[in-house]
Amino acid sequence: MRPIESFFRESEILRHICKMRIRLAKNRSKSHLLHLLTTNPSYNYHKKLTAVPKNEFEEYQVEFISELNRILPSRKNWVRLGERSRRKTSNPNEFLTSNDKNFYSLLKTIKLHKKNKSQSPWFLNLTKFIADIQDSVHNKSYTISSPIVVPKLKEKRSKTKKNECRPLCIYAFKDRIILSLTNKFLTQLFDDKFQDSSYAFRAKKNKENQILSHHDCINDILRYLNNNKDENLFVVECDMKKFYDTVNHKIAMDKFNHLIEISKEQYPDLDLEFPIKIFNNYLDTFSFNFNIPKDTDSDYWTSYKIPKGFFGWIESDIPIHYKEIITEKIGVPQGGALSGLIANIYLNEADIALKKFDVFYSRFCDDMIIISKSLEECRKAKDKYVETLNAIKLFPHDFKDNIHLIDFDKAENIYYKPFWDGKSKGPYQWGKTENINFPWIGFVGYEINYNGDVRIRKRSFEKELKKQKTIVKEISKAIEIGLRKPKGTATESAINRLIGMSVGRIGIDNFEEVSTDLCWKNGFKLIKLNKHSLNQIKHLDRNRNKHYYKLLDEVKALEELEIEVKRRQVIKYNKPFSYYYQVLERQNKK
Repeated sequence: MRPIESFFRESEILRHICKMRIRLAKNRSKSHLLHLLTTNPSYNYHKKLTAVPKNEFEEYQVEFISELNRILPSRKNWVRLGERSRRKTSNPNEFLTSNDKNFYSLLKTIKLHKKNKSQSPWFLNLTKFIADIQDSVHNKSYTISSPIVVPKLKEKRSKTKKNECRPLCIYAFKDRIILSLTNKFLTQLFDDKFQDSSYAFRAKKNKENQILSHHDCINDILRYLNNNKDENLFVVECDMKKFYDTVNHKIAMDKFNHLIEISKEQYPDLDLEFPIKIFNNYLDTFSFNFNIPKDTDSDYWTSYKIPKGFFGWIESDIPIHYKEIITEKIGVPQGGALSGLIANIYLNEADIALKKFDVFYSRFCDDMIIISKSLEECRKAKDKYVETLNAIKLFPHDFKDNIHLIDFDKAENIYYKPFWDGKSKGPYQWGKTENINFPWIGFVGYEINYNGDVRIRKRSFEKELKKQKTIVKEISKAIEIGLRKPKGTATESAINRLIGMSVGRIGIDNFEEVSTDLCWKNGFKLIKLNKHSLNQIKHLDRNRNKHYYKLLDEVKALEELEIEVKRRQVIKYNKPFSYYYQVLERQNKK
Protein backbone atom coordinates (compact mmCIF):
# COMPACT_ATOMS: atom_id res chain seq x y z
CA MET A 1 0.00 0.00 0.00
CA ARG A 2 1.44 3.34 -1.09
CA PRO A 3 1.78 6.15 1.50
CA ILE A 4 -0.73 9.01 1.45
CA GLU A 5 1.90 11.43 0.05
CA SER A 6 2.10 9.43 -3.18
CA PHE A 7 -1.58 10.12 -3.82
CA PHE A 8 -0.77 13.83 -3.67
CA ARG A 9 2.01 13.82 -6.24
CA GLU A 10 2.09 16.79 -8.57
CA SER A 11 0.83 14.65 -11.46
CA GLU A 12 -2.17 13.41 -9.44
CA ILE A 13 -3.17 16.91 -8.35
CA LEU A 14 -2.72 18.22 -11.89
CA ARG A 15 -4.96 15.55 -13.38
CA HIS A 16 -7.65 16.34 -10.85
CA ILE A 17 -7.50 20.08 -11.54
CA CYS A 18 -7.67 19.46 -15.30
CA LYS A 19 -10.73 17.21 -14.93
CA MET A 20 -12.51 19.93 -12.97
CA ARG A 21 -11.69 22.46 -15.70
CA ILE A 22 -12.98 20.12 -18.43
CA ARG A 23 -16.26 19.58 -16.59
CA LEU A 24 -16.68 23.34 -16.41
CA ALA A 25 -15.99 23.61 -20.17
CA LYS A 26 -18.61 20.96 -20.87
CA ASN A 27 -21.25 22.82 -18.86
CA ARG A 28 -20.33 26.12 -20.49
CA SER A 29 -20.56 24.56 -23.93
CA LYS A 30 -24.28 23.84 -23.48
CA SER A 31 -24.96 27.46 -22.54
CA HIS A 32 -22.76 28.71 -25.38
CA LEU A 33 -24.61 26.67 -28.02
CA LEU A 34 -27.94 28.18 -26.94
CA HIS A 35 -26.44 31.68 -26.87
CA LEU A 36 -25.22 31.30 -30.47
CA LEU A 37 -28.75 30.57 -31.69
CA THR A 38 -30.53 33.62 -30.33
CA THR A 39 -30.16 37.31 -29.57
CA ASN A 40 -32.49 36.85 -26.60
CA PRO A 41 -30.52 38.48 -23.70
CA SER A 42 -31.75 35.90 -21.19
CA TYR A 43 -29.54 33.33 -22.97
CA ASN A 44 -26.42 35.49 -22.88
CA TYR A 45 -24.42 33.50 -20.34
CA HIS A 46 -21.56 36.03 -20.51
CA LYS A 47 -23.79 38.57 -18.76
CA LYS A 48 -24.87 35.97 -16.24
CA LEU A 49 -21.21 35.33 -15.37
CA THR A 50 -20.70 39.00 -14.54
CA ALA A 51 -24.06 39.49 -12.82
CA VAL A 52 -24.33 39.93 -9.06
CA PRO A 53 -24.72 36.44 -7.48
CA LYS A 54 -28.21 35.74 -6.15
CA ASN A 55 -27.40 32.76 -3.92
CA GLU A 56 -24.53 30.81 -2.35
CA PHE A 57 -24.14 28.55 -5.35
CA GLU A 58 -23.72 31.46 -7.76
CA GLU A 59 -21.19 33.00 -5.37
CA TYR A 60 -19.37 29.68 -5.30
CA GLN A 61 -19.34 29.49 -9.11
CA VAL A 62 -17.79 32.96 -9.37
CA GLU A 63 -15.03 32.03 -6.91
CA PHE A 64 -14.49 28.63 -8.51
CA ILE A 65 -14.12 30.05 -12.03
CA SER A 66 -11.87 32.82 -10.74
CA GLU A 67 -9.59 30.29 -9.06
CA LEU A 68 -9.36 28.13 -12.18
CA ASN A 69 -8.57 31.18 -14.31
CA ARG A 70 -5.85 32.15 -11.84
CA ILE A 71 -3.99 28.84 -12.08
CA LEU A 72 -4.73 27.63 -15.65
CA PRO A 73 -4.14 29.03 -19.16
CA SER A 74 -7.03 30.52 -21.11
CA ARG A 75 -8.82 28.15 -23.47
CA LYS A 76 -7.40 29.75 -26.62
CA ASN A 77 -3.86 29.02 -25.42
CA TRP A 78 -4.28 25.27 -25.01
CA VAL A 79 -1.96 23.18 -27.19
CA ARG A 80 -3.61 21.40 -30.12
CA LEU A 81 -3.37 17.63 -30.22
CA GLY A 82 -1.94 15.93 -33.30
CA GLU A 83 -3.74 13.26 -35.30
CA ARG A 84 -2.12 10.42 -33.34
CA SER A 85 -2.90 12.03 -29.98
CA ARG A 86 -6.61 12.25 -30.84
CA ARG A 87 -6.88 8.46 -30.96
CA LYS A 88 -6.79 5.93 -28.16
CA THR A 89 -3.39 4.36 -27.55
CA SER A 90 -5.08 1.03 -26.72
CA ASN A 91 -6.99 1.09 -30.02
CA PRO A 92 -5.83 3.52 -32.75
CA ASN A 93 -9.13 3.04 -34.59
CA GLU A 94 -11.03 4.66 -31.73
CA PHE A 95 -11.13 8.42 -31.29
CA LEU A 96 -10.94 10.04 -27.89
CA THR A 97 -14.12 11.69 -26.65
CA SER A 98 -14.23 15.49 -26.85
CA ASN A 99 -13.80 15.66 -23.06
CA ASP A 100 -10.72 13.45 -23.20
CA LYS A 101 -9.25 15.48 -26.05
CA ASN A 102 -9.70 18.67 -24.05
CA PHE A 103 -8.23 17.02 -20.97
CA TYR A 104 -5.06 15.89 -22.74
CA SER A 105 -4.79 19.21 -24.56
CA LEU A 106 -4.79 21.11 -21.25
CA LEU A 107 -2.44 18.62 -19.59
CA LYS A 108 -0.04 18.83 -22.53
CA THR A 109 -0.08 22.65 -22.31
CA ILE A 110 0.88 22.56 -18.63
CA LYS A 111 3.65 20.02 -19.21
CA LEU A 112 5.05 22.14 -22.04
CA HIS A 113 5.20 25.21 -19.80
CA LYS A 114 6.91 23.17 -17.09
CA LYS A 115 9.48 21.86 -19.57
CA ASN A 116 10.22 25.42 -20.74
CA LYS A 117 10.39 26.71 -17.14
CA SER A 118 7.60 29.14 -17.87
CA GLN A 119 7.25 32.39 -15.96
CA SER A 120 3.63 32.92 -16.99
CA PRO A 121 1.61 34.19 -14.00
CA TRP A 122 -0.92 31.36 -14.23
CA PHE A 123 1.85 28.72 -14.24
CA LEU A 124 3.57 30.24 -11.23
CA ASN A 125 0.21 30.38 -9.41
CA LEU A 126 -0.44 26.74 -10.30
CA THR A 127 2.97 25.69 -8.98
CA LYS A 128 2.33 27.49 -5.68
CA PHE A 129 -1.17 26.01 -5.41
CA ILE A 130 0.09 22.45 -5.84
CA ALA A 131 2.90 23.04 -3.34
CA ASP A 132 0.37 24.43 -0.85
CA ILE A 133 -1.77 21.27 -1.11
CA GLN A 134 1.29 19.05 -0.65
CA ASP A 135 2.40 21.06 2.38
CA SER A 136 -1.05 20.55 3.91
CA VAL A 137 -0.55 16.78 3.66
CA HIS A 138 3.02 16.80 4.96
CA ASN A 139 2.22 19.10 7.87
CA LYS A 140 -1.15 17.44 8.58
CA SER A 141 -2.47 20.92 9.25
CA TYR A 142 -5.39 21.24 6.85
CA THR A 143 -9.01 21.68 7.94
CA ILE A 144 -12.01 21.15 5.63
CA SER A 145 -14.54 23.99 5.60
CA SER A 146 -18.29 23.45 5.76
CA PRO A 147 -19.93 22.96 2.35
CA ILE A 148 -22.67 25.05 0.82
CA VAL A 149 -26.00 23.23 0.58
CA VAL A 150 -27.69 23.47 -2.82
CA PRO A 151 -31.30 22.29 -3.30
CA LYS A 152 -31.85 19.78 -6.12
CA LEU A 153 -35.50 19.39 -7.11
CA LYS A 154 -36.77 15.81 -7.00
CA GLU A 155 -39.63 16.53 -9.40
CA LYS A 156 -40.59 19.29 -11.80
CA ARG A 157 -40.90 22.68 -10.09
CA SER A 158 -44.46 23.44 -8.95
CA LYS A 159 -45.88 26.91 -8.35
CA THR A 160 -48.73 25.69 -6.14
CA LYS A 161 -47.54 22.53 -4.36
CA LYS A 162 -44.59 21.96 -2.05
CA ASN A 163 -41.29 21.30 -3.82
CA GLU A 164 -39.22 18.53 -2.23
CA CYS A 165 -35.46 18.79 -2.77
CA ARG A 166 -32.32 16.77 -2.13
CA PRO A 167 -29.46 18.58 -0.40
CA LEU A 168 -26.31 18.60 -2.55
CA CYS A 169 -23.21 19.61 -0.63
CA ILE A 170 -20.46 21.43 -2.51
CA TYR A 171 -17.06 22.00 -0.96
CA ALA A 172 -14.52 24.71 -1.71
CA PHE A 173 -12.13 24.19 -4.62
CA LYS A 174 -9.08 23.18 -2.57
CA ASP A 175 -11.21 21.06 -0.23
CA ARG A 176 -12.59 19.10 -3.20
CA ILE A 177 -9.11 18.14 -4.37
CA ILE A 178 -7.93 17.09 -0.91
CA LEU A 179 -11.13 15.15 -0.23
CA SER A 180 -11.04 13.38 -3.57
CA LEU A 181 -7.42 12.25 -3.29
CA THR A 182 -7.88 11.25 0.36
CA ASN A 183 -10.91 9.23 -0.71
CA LYS A 184 -8.78 7.49 -3.35
CA PHE A 185 -6.23 6.56 -0.69
CA LEU A 186 -8.81 5.28 1.82
CA THR A 187 -10.72 3.36 -0.85
CA GLN A 188 -7.57 1.46 -1.77
CA LEU A 189 -6.62 1.02 1.89
CA PHE A 190 -9.97 -0.52 2.86
CA ASP A 191 -10.88 -2.31 -0.35
CA ASP A 192 -9.68 -5.77 0.67
CA LYS A 193 -11.78 -5.49 3.84
CA PHE A 194 -14.96 -5.10 1.79
CA GLN A 195 -16.93 -8.04 0.41
CA ASP A 196 -17.27 -9.28 -3.17
CA SER A 197 -21.00 -8.58 -2.91
CA SER A 198 -20.33 -4.81 -2.80
CA TYR A 199 -20.00 -3.22 -6.27
CA ALA A 200 -20.15 0.57 -5.86
CA PHE A 201 -17.25 2.92 -5.01
CA ARG A 202 -14.64 0.18 -5.12
CA ALA A 203 -10.98 0.02 -6.13
CA LYS A 204 -11.39 -3.64 -7.05
CA LYS A 205 -11.27 -4.51 -10.76
CA ASN A 206 -13.14 -7.12 -12.78
CA LYS A 207 -11.72 -9.72 -15.20
CA GLU A 208 -11.44 -7.04 -17.92
CA ASN A 209 -9.22 -5.00 -15.56
CA GLN A 210 -11.90 -2.32 -15.16
CA ILE A 211 -13.19 -0.87 -11.89
CA LEU A 212 -16.36 -2.66 -10.75
CA SER A 213 -19.58 -1.10 -12.01
CA HIS A 214 -23.31 -1.75 -12.10
CA HIS A 215 -22.72 -3.91 -15.19
CA ASP A 216 -20.81 -6.41 -13.05
CA CYS A 217 -23.85 -6.69 -10.76
CA ILE A 218 -26.06 -7.62 -13.67
CA ASN A 219 -23.54 -10.05 -15.19
CA ASP A 220 -23.31 -11.89 -11.87
CA ILE A 221 -27.11 -12.07 -11.56
CA LEU A 222 -27.33 -13.48 -15.10
CA ARG A 223 -24.61 -16.01 -14.27
CA TYR A 224 -26.49 -17.13 -11.14
CA LEU A 225 -29.73 -17.37 -13.13
CA ASN A 226 -28.07 -19.46 -15.85
CA ASN A 227 -26.52 -21.81 -13.29
CA ASN A 228 -29.92 -22.34 -11.65
CA LYS A 229 -32.24 -22.17 -14.64
CA ASP A 230 -34.12 -25.34 -13.62
CA GLU A 231 -34.69 -24.16 -10.05
CA ASN A 232 -37.46 -22.13 -8.45
CA LEU A 233 -35.89 -18.80 -7.48
CA PHE A 234 -37.01 -16.40 -4.76
CA VAL A 235 -36.06 -12.74 -4.54
CA VAL A 236 -35.86 -9.92 -1.99
CA GLU A 237 -35.21 -6.31 -2.98
CA CYS A 238 -34.40 -3.64 -0.42
CA ASP A 239 -34.12 0.12 -0.65
CA MET A 240 -33.62 2.55 2.22
CA LYS A 241 -35.33 5.78 3.14
CA LYS A 242 -33.01 8.79 2.81
CA PHE A 243 -29.88 6.68 3.26
CA TYR A 244 -27.21 9.41 3.17
CA ASP A 245 -29.42 11.70 5.28
CA THR A 246 -29.77 9.09 8.05
CA VAL A 247 -26.21 7.79 8.52
CA ASN A 248 -25.30 8.09 12.22
CA HIS A 249 -21.93 9.83 12.69
CA LYS A 250 -20.95 7.91 15.82
CA ILE A 251 -21.61 4.56 14.17
CA ALA A 252 -19.79 5.62 10.99
CA MET A 253 -16.82 6.74 13.08
CA ASP A 254 -16.71 3.51 15.07
CA LYS A 255 -16.72 1.40 11.90
CA PHE A 256 -14.09 3.63 10.30
CA ASN A 257 -11.84 3.32 13.36
CA HIS A 258 -12.25 -0.46 13.29
CA LEU A 259 -11.01 -0.61 9.69
CA ILE A 260 -8.17 1.76 10.56
CA GLU A 261 -7.00 -0.56 13.37
CA ILE A 262 -7.01 -3.52 10.98
CA SER A 263 -5.07 -1.45 8.44
CA LYS A 264 -2.46 -0.46 11.04
CA GLU A 265 -1.82 -4.12 11.79
CA GLN A 266 -1.67 -4.84 8.07
CA TYR A 267 0.63 -1.89 7.26
CA PRO A 268 2.48 -0.99 10.49
CA ASP A 269 4.79 1.50 8.72
CA LEU A 270 1.97 3.45 7.08
CA ASP A 271 1.28 6.92 8.48
CA LEU A 272 -2.50 7.32 8.69
CA GLU A 273 -2.70 10.53 10.73
CA PHE A 274 -3.66 12.82 7.83
CA PRO A 275 -6.45 10.67 6.26
CA ILE A 276 -7.90 10.00 9.72
CA LYS A 277 -8.00 13.73 10.40
CA ILE A 278 -9.62 14.49 7.04
CA PHE A 279 -12.27 11.78 7.55
CA ASN A 280 -13.16 13.09 11.02
CA ASN A 281 -13.15 16.64 9.73
CA TYR A 282 -15.42 15.68 6.82
CA LEU A 283 -18.03 14.25 9.18
CA ASP A 284 -17.83 17.35 11.36
CA THR A 285 -18.55 19.72 8.47
CA PHE A 286 -22.15 18.58 7.97
CA SER A 287 -25.09 16.73 9.44
CA PHE A 288 -28.64 16.77 8.13
CA ASN A 289 -30.31 17.51 11.43
CA PHE A 290 -28.08 20.54 12.18
CA ASN A 291 -26.97 22.06 8.87
CA ILE A 292 -29.96 21.87 6.53
CA PRO A 293 -31.81 25.15 5.77
CA LYS A 294 -35.31 25.13 7.24
CA ASP A 295 -38.58 25.20 5.29
CA THR A 296 -39.21 28.61 6.88
CA ASP A 297 -35.98 30.14 5.53
CA SER A 298 -37.77 32.12 2.84
CA ASP A 299 -34.67 34.06 1.74
CA TYR A 300 -32.85 30.80 1.02
CA TRP A 301 -35.63 29.30 -1.10
CA THR A 302 -36.35 32.57 -2.88
CA SER A 303 -32.69 32.90 -3.87
CA TYR A 304 -32.96 29.55 -5.68
CA LYS A 305 -36.42 30.36 -7.12
CA ILE A 306 -38.04 27.36 -5.45
CA PRO A 307 -41.43 28.28 -3.97
CA LYS A 308 -42.50 26.23 -0.95
CA GLY A 309 -39.21 24.36 -1.02
CA PHE A 310 -38.20 21.84 1.63
CA PHE A 311 -35.68 19.06 2.22
CA GLY A 312 -37.61 15.85 2.80
CA TRP A 313 -36.54 13.69 5.74
CA ILE A 314 -37.87 10.89 7.96
CA GLU A 315 -39.12 12.82 11.01
CA SER A 316 -42.00 10.42 11.62
CA ASP A 317 -39.62 7.42 11.59
CA ILE A 318 -37.00 8.91 13.93
CA PRO A 319 -38.59 7.41 17.12
CA ILE A 320 -37.91 3.91 15.73
CA HIS A 321 -34.21 4.34 16.60
CA TYR A 322 -33.90 7.55 18.64
CA LYS A 323 -35.54 8.85 21.79
CA GLU A 324 -34.10 12.25 20.91
CA ILE A 325 -31.63 13.54 18.34
CA ILE A 326 -30.43 16.71 20.05
CA THR A 327 -27.09 15.09 20.87
CA GLU A 328 -26.89 12.98 17.69
CA LYS A 329 -25.37 14.03 14.39
CA ILE A 330 -27.20 12.31 11.55
CA GLY A 331 -26.67 12.47 7.80
CA VAL A 332 -23.55 12.82 5.65
CA PRO A 333 -23.01 15.16 2.68
CA GLN A 334 -24.64 14.10 -0.58
CA GLY A 335 -22.18 14.76 -3.37
CA GLY A 336 -19.14 14.83 -1.10
CA ALA A 337 -16.15 12.73 -2.19
CA LEU A 338 -16.04 10.54 0.94
CA SER A 339 -19.76 9.73 1.16
CA GLY A 340 -19.60 6.75 -1.22
CA LEU A 341 -16.80 5.27 0.87
CA ILE A 342 -18.86 5.90 4.02
CA ALA A 343 -21.71 3.87 2.46
CA ASN A 344 -19.39 0.89 2.05
CA ILE A 345 -17.89 1.30 5.54
CA TYR A 346 -21.37 1.60 7.07
CA LEU A 347 -22.94 -1.37 5.25
CA ASN A 348 -19.94 -3.71 5.30
CA GLU A 349 -21.34 -5.38 8.41
CA ALA A 350 -24.54 -6.25 6.52
CA ASP A 351 -22.49 -7.67 3.64
CA ILE A 352 -20.56 -9.87 6.06
CA ALA A 353 -23.75 -11.05 7.75
CA LEU A 354 -25.25 -12.22 4.44
CA LYS A 355 -22.23 -14.43 3.67
CA LYS A 356 -23.60 -16.96 6.17
CA PHE A 357 -26.59 -17.75 3.96
CA ASP A 358 -26.88 -19.89 0.86
CA VAL A 359 -28.08 -17.02 -1.31
CA PHE A 360 -26.90 -14.75 -4.08
CA TYR A 361 -26.53 -11.30 -2.54
CA SER A 362 -25.49 -8.07 -4.23
CA ARG A 363 -25.34 -4.48 -2.98
CA PHE A 364 -24.78 -1.31 -4.98
CA CYS A 365 -24.44 1.57 -2.50
CA ASP A 366 -27.69 1.38 -0.48
CA ASP A 367 -29.65 -0.83 -2.91
CA MET A 368 -29.48 -4.60 -2.46
CA ILE A 369 -30.93 -7.78 -3.91
CA ILE A 370 -31.10 -11.35 -2.56
CA ILE A 371 -31.83 -14.39 -4.77
CA SER A 372 -32.13 -17.96 -3.50
CA LYS A 373 -33.32 -21.41 -4.50
CA SER A 374 -34.97 -21.69 -1.08
CA LEU A 375 -37.88 -19.53 0.05
CA GLU A 376 -36.98 -20.17 3.68
CA GLU A 377 -33.30 -19.30 3.17
CA CYS A 378 -34.31 -16.15 1.30
CA ARG A 379 -36.59 -15.10 4.15
CA LYS A 380 -33.91 -15.77 6.78
CA ALA A 381 -31.37 -13.73 4.82
CA LYS A 382 -33.83 -10.86 4.51
CA ASP A 383 -34.60 -10.95 8.26
CA LYS A 384 -30.89 -10.89 9.08
CA TYR A 385 -30.33 -7.99 6.71
CA VAL A 386 -33.14 -5.97 8.27
CA GLU A 387 -31.87 -6.83 11.75
CA THR A 388 -28.43 -5.52 10.79
CA LEU A 389 -29.89 -2.32 9.34
CA ASN A 390 -31.82 -1.71 12.54
CA ALA A 391 -28.65 -2.21 14.59
CA ILE A 392 -26.96 0.61 12.65
CA LYS A 393 -30.08 2.80 12.85
CA LEU A 394 -31.13 2.83 9.21
CA PHE A 395 -34.66 2.95 7.81
CA PRO A 396 -35.49 0.44 5.05
CA HIS A 397 -38.72 0.98 3.16
CA ASP A 398 -41.51 -1.29 4.39
CA PHE A 399 -41.41 -4.65 2.64
CA LYS A 400 -44.33 -5.71 0.49
CA ASP A 401 -45.00 -9.44 0.39
CA ASN A 402 -46.78 -11.36 -2.38
CA ILE A 403 -50.31 -10.39 -1.43
CA HIS A 404 -49.41 -6.69 -1.41
CA LEU A 405 -47.48 -6.81 -4.69
CA ILE A 406 -50.55 -7.49 -6.84
CA ASP A 407 -54.02 -6.07 -7.32
CA PHE A 408 -57.25 -7.38 -8.84
CA ASP A 409 -59.99 -5.78 -10.89
CA LYS A 410 -63.69 -6.66 -10.64
CA ALA A 411 -63.19 -9.57 -13.03
CA GLU A 412 -60.42 -10.92 -10.78
CA ASN A 413 -57.71 -10.15 -13.35
CA ILE A 414 -54.27 -9.67 -11.78
CA TYR A 415 -52.46 -6.33 -12.02
CA TYR A 416 -48.80 -5.88 -11.14
CA LYS A 417 -48.72 -2.12 -10.57
CA PRO A 418 -48.09 -2.49 -6.78
CA PHE A 419 -45.05 -4.63 -7.61
CA TRP A 420 -43.51 -1.91 -9.75
CA ASP A 421 -44.38 0.79 -7.23
CA GLY A 422 -42.77 -1.10 -4.34
CA LYS A 423 -39.24 -0.16 -3.22
CA SER A 424 -38.58 -2.94 -0.71
CA LYS A 425 -40.30 -6.23 -1.52
CA GLY A 426 -40.21 -9.97 -1.09
CA PRO A 427 -39.55 -12.71 -0.75
CA TYR A 428 -41.41 -13.32 -4.00
CA GLN A 429 -40.98 -16.02 -6.63
CA TRP A 430 -39.21 -15.03 -9.82
CA GLY A 431 -40.88 -16.85 -12.70
CA LYS A 432 -43.86 -17.12 -15.00
CA THR A 433 -46.98 -15.22 -13.98
CA GLU A 434 -48.65 -18.46 -12.94
CA ASN A 435 -49.38 -19.00 -9.27
CA ILE A 436 -48.80 -15.29 -8.67
CA ASN A 437 -45.11 -15.34 -9.62
CA PHE A 438 -43.30 -12.23 -10.79
CA PRO A 439 -41.46 -12.40 -14.14
CA TRP A 440 -39.09 -9.43 -13.67
CA ILE A 441 -36.58 -8.17 -11.16
CA GLY A 442 -35.14 -4.64 -11.21
CA PHE A 443 -31.66 -3.56 -10.16
CA VAL A 444 -29.20 -0.72 -10.94
CA GLY A 445 -31.06 0.62 -13.97
CA TYR A 446 -31.84 -2.75 -15.57
CA GLU A 447 -34.68 -5.27 -15.45
CA ILE A 448 -34.15 -9.02 -15.96
CA ASN A 449 -36.84 -11.63 -16.54
CA TYR A 450 -36.70 -15.27 -15.51
CA ASN A 451 -35.53 -16.26 -19.04
CA GLY A 452 -32.51 -13.97 -18.79
CA ASP A 453 -33.84 -11.23 -21.09
CA VAL A 454 -32.52 -7.82 -20.12
CA ARG A 455 -34.27 -4.50 -20.67
CA ILE A 456 -34.05 -0.94 -19.34
CA ARG A 457 -35.63 -0.26 -15.98
CA LYS A 458 -38.79 1.81 -16.31
CA ARG A 459 -37.48 4.83 -14.37
CA SER A 460 -34.27 4.87 -16.44
CA PHE A 461 -36.24 4.52 -19.67
CA GLU A 462 -38.60 7.36 -18.77
CA LYS A 463 -35.67 9.54 -17.71
CA GLU A 464 -34.11 9.20 -21.17
CA LEU A 465 -37.41 10.10 -22.85
CA LYS A 466 -37.64 13.16 -20.63
CA LYS A 467 -34.08 14.24 -21.49
CA GLN A 468 -34.89 14.06 -25.21
CA LYS A 469 -37.84 16.37 -24.72
CA THR A 470 -35.87 18.75 -22.49
CA ILE A 471 -33.05 19.24 -25.02
CA VAL A 472 -35.42 20.12 -27.86
CA LYS A 473 -37.59 22.28 -25.60
CA GLU A 474 -34.53 24.31 -24.51
CA ILE A 475 -33.64 25.10 -28.12
CA SER A 476 -37.24 25.75 -29.11
CA LYS A 477 -37.68 28.22 -26.25
CA ALA A 478 -34.36 29.95 -26.98
CA ILE A 479 -35.26 30.74 -30.61
CA GLU A 480 -38.79 31.95 -29.94
CA ILE A 481 -37.37 35.48 -29.80
CA GLY A 482 -34.31 36.66 -31.70
CA LEU A 483 -33.38 33.73 -33.96
CA ARG A 484 -30.06 34.86 -35.41
CA LYS A 485 -28.78 31.76 -37.16
CA PRO A 486 -29.93 29.89 -40.25
CA LYS A 487 -32.70 27.38 -39.78
CA GLY A 488 -30.31 24.45 -40.17
CA THR A 489 -28.09 25.65 -37.32
CA ALA A 490 -30.83 25.37 -34.70
CA THR A 491 -32.07 21.99 -35.88
CA GLU A 492 -28.57 20.57 -36.33
CA SER A 493 -27.66 21.78 -32.85
CA ALA A 494 -30.66 19.87 -31.51
CA ILE A 495 -29.99 16.62 -33.35
CA ASN A 496 -26.26 16.71 -32.56
CA ARG A 497 -27.00 17.11 -28.86
CA LEU A 498 -29.60 14.34 -29.00
CA ILE A 499 -27.18 11.99 -30.76
CA GLY A 500 -24.24 12.89 -28.50
CA MET A 501 -26.34 12.31 -25.40
CA SER A 502 -27.67 8.96 -26.58
CA VAL A 503 -25.01 7.14 -28.61
CA GLY A 504 -21.99 9.44 -28.55
CA ARG A 505 -20.43 12.16 -30.70
CA ILE A 506 -20.40 10.35 -34.03
CA GLY A 507 -20.41 11.33 -37.68
CA ILE A 508 -21.17 9.52 -40.91
CA ASP A 509 -17.45 8.84 -41.33
CA ASN A 510 -16.80 7.28 -37.91
CA PHE A 511 -20.03 5.85 -36.51
CA GLU A 512 -18.52 2.34 -36.49
CA GLU A 513 -15.38 3.18 -34.55
CA VAL A 514 -15.86 6.24 -32.36
CA SER A 515 -15.35 5.97 -28.62
CA THR A 516 -18.59 6.77 -26.78
CA ASP A 517 -17.56 6.63 -23.12
CA LEU A 518 -19.87 9.37 -21.84
CA CYS A 519 -23.26 8.61 -23.37
CA TRP A 520 -26.47 6.80 -22.53
CA LYS A 521 -25.61 3.77 -24.65
CA ASN A 522 -22.57 2.87 -22.57
CA GLY A 523 -24.61 3.12 -19.39
CA PHE A 524 -26.74 0.26 -20.76
CA LYS A 525 -24.22 -1.80 -22.69
CA LEU A 526 -25.65 -5.10 -21.42
CA ILE A 527 -28.86 -4.63 -23.37
CA LYS A 528 -29.22 -7.51 -25.86
CA LEU A 529 -31.71 -7.99 -28.66
CA ASN A 530 -35.00 -9.42 -27.37
CA LYS A 531 -38.63 -8.44 -27.86
CA HIS A 532 -38.68 -6.35 -24.68
CA SER A 533 -35.51 -4.35 -25.36
CA LEU A 534 -36.48 -3.99 -29.03
CA ASN A 535 -39.74 -2.25 -28.09
CA GLN A 536 -37.94 0.12 -25.74
CA ILE A 537 -35.11 0.99 -28.12
CA LYS A 538 -37.45 1.60 -31.05
CA HIS A 539 -39.59 3.80 -28.83
CA LEU A 540 -36.53 5.88 -27.93
CA ASP A 541 -35.80 6.36 -31.65
CA ARG A 542 -39.41 7.27 -32.42
CA ASN A 543 -39.58 9.71 -29.54
CA ARG A 544 -36.32 11.40 -30.53
CA ASN A 545 -37.52 11.75 -34.13
CA LYS A 546 -40.87 13.12 -32.98
CA HIS A 547 -39.28 15.96 -31.01
CA TYR A 548 -36.70 16.66 -33.72
CA TYR A 549 -39.24 16.95 -36.54
CA LYS A 550 -41.51 19.01 -34.34
CA LEU A 551 -38.64 21.47 -33.96
CA LEU A 552 -38.17 21.49 -37.75
CA ASP A 553 -41.81 22.54 -38.13
CA GLU A 554 -41.44 25.24 -35.48
CA VAL A 555 -38.39 26.73 -37.19
CA LYS A 556 -40.18 26.58 -40.54
CA ALA A 557 -43.06 28.53 -38.99
CA LEU A 558 -40.63 31.21 -37.87
CA GLU A 559 -39.51 31.59 -41.49
CA GLU A 560 -43.11 32.01 -42.57
CA LEU A 561 -43.32 34.90 -40.12
CA GLU A 562 -40.70 36.64 -42.31
CA ILE A 563 -37.73 36.09 -40.04
CA GLU A 564 -34.78 36.27 -42.42
CA VAL A 565 -32.68 33.13 -42.40
CA LYS A 566 -30.61 31.47 -45.07
CA ARG A 567 -31.93 28.32 -46.69
CA ARG A 568 -29.99 25.25 -45.66
CA GLN A 569 -30.11 21.60 -46.59
CA VAL A 570 -31.76 19.35 -44.01
CA ILE A 571 -29.42 16.46 -43.19
CA LYS A 572 -30.99 13.05 -42.64
CA TYR A 573 -29.96 11.35 -39.40
CA ASN A 574 -30.92 7.76 -39.97
CA LYS A 575 -29.77 4.28 -39.00
CA PRO A 576 -26.07 4.88 -38.12
CA PHE A 577 -27.15 7.43 -35.49
CA SER A 578 -30.09 5.49 -34.07
CA TYR A 579 -30.42 3.85 -30.68
CA TYR A 580 -31.41 0.68 -32.52
CA TYR A 581 -28.25 0.43 -34.60
CA GLN A 582 -25.78 1.58 -31.92
CA VAL A 583 -27.30 -0.30 -28.97
CA LEU A 584 -28.71 -3.48 -30.54
CA GLU A 585 -27.63 -4.17 -34.12
CA ARG A 586 -24.01 -3.03 -33.96
CA GLN A 587 -23.48 -4.70 -30.60
CA ASN A 588 -24.91 -8.00 -31.80
CA LYS A 589 -22.51 -8.00 -34.76
CA LYS A 590 -19.55 -8.34 -32.38
